[in-house]
Amino acid sequence: MTLTWLLLACAHTPEAPVVDISTPPTVAAAADFVPAVPTEHALENGLKIWLVERPGLPLVSLRLVIPGGSAQDPIDQHGVSSLTDEALKHGAGDRDATAFAAEVERLALSLSVSTGGTASVVRLDTHTDRLDQGLALMADMILRPRFAPEDIDRLKALEVGSLKEASDDPRTVAAWTVARQYYGEGHPLSHPIEGSLEPLKALTAEQIRASYSKRYVPDNAVLVVAGDVTADVIKEKLNARLGDWKPSGATRLPIAAPPSHAGKKRHFFVNKPGTSQTALQVISPAPSALDAAAEPARLGAIVLGGTFTSRLNRLLREEKGYTYGARASHTGAATYGYLLARTNVQRDVSAPALVDLLDELQRYNDGIDEVELGKAMGAWQTRVVESMGSRASIADTFAEYAVDGLPMTTLGDSLDRAQAATVASVSDAAKQSVLDEAVVVVVGDLEHIQKPIEYAIQAEWTVLD
Repeated sequence: MTLTWLLLACAHTPEAPVVDISTPPTVAAAADFVPAVPTEHALENGLKIWLVERPGLPLVSLRLVIPGGSAQDPIDQHGVSSLTDEALKHGAGDRDATAFAAEVERLALSLSVSTGGTASVVRLDTHTDRLDQGLALMADMILRPRFAPEDIDRLKALEVGSLKEASDDPRTVAAWTVARQYYGEGHPLSHPIEGSLEPLKALTAEQIRASYSKRYVPDNAVLVVAGDVTADVIKEKLNARLGDWKPSGATRLPIAAPPSHAGKKRHFFVNKPGTSQTALQVISPAPSALDAAAEPARLGAIVLGGTFTSRLNRLLREEKGYTYGARASHTGAATYGYLLARTNVQRDVSAPALVDLLDELQRYNDGIDEVELGKAMGAWQTRVVESMGSRASIADTFAEYAVDGLPMTTLGDSLDRAQAATVASVSDAAKQSVLDEAVVVVVGDLEHIQKPIEYAIQAEWTVLD
């Protein structure tokens, strides 16, 4: 380009607007967030319906919460609830396992069952145009499972293989061990949801049917519905599909709280030879879901280990480089609650990492500050908003409350109590998670980690099988 053309181009270039950067732009006030509150309905057989109407997108999500879960496993049949739930979608009504799966795929449905400690959840996500067909398949699963012996044998083999694979993972073994030691032998929540190898191998089709008959009744069940459907329409459709589901008169019994662990035998090793990482988990008591301190306790858990910038992650990952991440969470049930802190660290730093983890938990008992509370509230509110972001997440959120036997107003009530929390209330809740009452579990290669940990942590350590 010649000098003349360059001058002409610059002469005809309009002046760029002048931007005043001396003052920040005005930010509009955030819109008030009002969480959804379901309306409650009931079918003719008494089945409760929690409905959140969300018109606009032709999608519907349903979550049927069946109380019981693996806590209902007989002592010699650990894993029977999980296997029974898995078998529901492997043949039901007039369709065998292959035909049932093919029909679900043809209709582009998401249809599944999951087993928890205290409840099982049947999940259906569908387009409104295929709601009738989806409900028909869901009703077949709930009312007319086939439980064909060949399907049971195939699923048992798959579950046994999965259980063997899981037992090689230090994190999974640590979670199983924490449950067994914290709840205590014989407690309905002390065994893995997936069961144990020998009881699982011995399960029969008759035991599967007995587990199904005991748990799959409309008594105390809750069906959460979220999406583009009205109360009159969904009640009509559900009565047509589930109206013949007969109640049994069963009552929902609360799960007993775990025992106190004040004393010496609270520190446990599990040997996993050859592992390059060590799993560390510490569980301690905390307020129950019905306690006024539940929301402050949850905010405190966020401060401790609920975000990337939490205390545990900042110390163990950012400052010390022991791990890729460390977490803490508060879980509240109707009769008890607990705080669980967990991380996986490099084998050679297992001892100092455990020392720092326990020191941080001890410091947590001393309380939090105003800045930490503000961050925790922000994280809490973000999660609540995200939980209302889709039909599926709305259904999942309210299903969690039904699993715990909590009222459908829990979301709004919890949000109000969390927003009213103070540094003092969160600090008081943190004091309930007493480190001297915690159970400590270490899973790793004991040849390398046992002596350094025993030297660093002067306690009565027990090596478990």
